[in-house]
Amino acid sequence: MNQAVRPGNEQPVVKKQKMSLAEKRATIHGVQTYLSDEDYEQLMLTKIKTKKSCEEILRDALKQYIQAFK
Repeated sequence: MNQAVRPGNEQPVVKKQKMSLAEKRATIHGVQTYLSDEDYEQLMLTKIKTKKSCEEILRDALKQYIQAFK
């Protein structure tokens, strides 16, 4: 009999731990890991509202920032 179907040979249940925003950002690549909690939350809200990728939003914000200081 296959070991996977033997009675009493069950897989342990893995409990999902709630991750903080900083831990979630650490698992995501790129610039997002450098954002504060408030900035990351604002980025995610903007992403949902505009249907743009994070990279596009950050690129647009950087362009606006550079133009403001010219």
